Amino acid sequence: MSLPLAIFSFTLLWFSGTPAFSGWLGKCLGTVPDLPARAPAPQAVVILGGGSYRDGESGSERLSAPSLERVLWAVQNAPEGMPILVSGGRVHPNKRATEAQLMVDLLESELSRPVSWRDDCSRTTAENAVNSAEILRSSGVESIVLATHWWHMPRAAAVFTRAGLQVQPLPVGSVSELLPRARDEVRRWIPSAAALLCTQIYWRELLAQAWYQLRPLPEAGRC
Repeated sequence: MSLPLAIFSFTLLWFSGTPAFSGWLGKCLGTVPDLPARAPAPQAVVILGGGSYRDGESGSERLSAPSLERVLWAVQNAPEGMPILVSGGRVHPNKRATEAQLMVDLLESELSRPVSWRDDCSRTTAENAVNSAEILRSSGVESIVLATHWWHMPRAAAVFTRAGLQVQPLPVGSVSELLPRARDEVRRWIPSAAALLCTQIYWRELLAQAWYQLRPLPEAGRC
């Protein structure tokens, strides 16, 4: 009985680590259409935090690579001069700075881009949406450019739309960038650590999409 289980486990792990399977799973996440032509022009840019960590040597908080990518992508590709909201709260009580504060520091101190609003309370994408919507509606903003990674965008855009905002997606990257070229057909079936990591991310996003469809939106939080 243990041999068939071992063979099954090995086969499952092999396929999960192949670029072919990972790419297919990434496509299952879906896409987000742009705003229709008659929709109001976006009035603000919302950048979602993607994590932070504490530097082991200095003890200071730093933005994770996904957070940095989202901030830089928004600065490079969002309409210039559009007001910015950053969203990302505390992950655990030992942190000294929120993701939102770290993004503000990066944008204003190093990239010379002023931040108009920040949401320090959100711990989930759903909280990002309801808290950002409450902040923006109080300033008369109803349509936004949303900056996050492409694999996170379908879930994020859907929940921001449910929160009452019109969303113009500004995704970082795309699934096509991760797929080997046609001439590398053999390599598509050779497992790699990168493909296995992507498979893990995509499975989590697919489960989160299903969960968000079943759950009501949280109430806007107060820190």
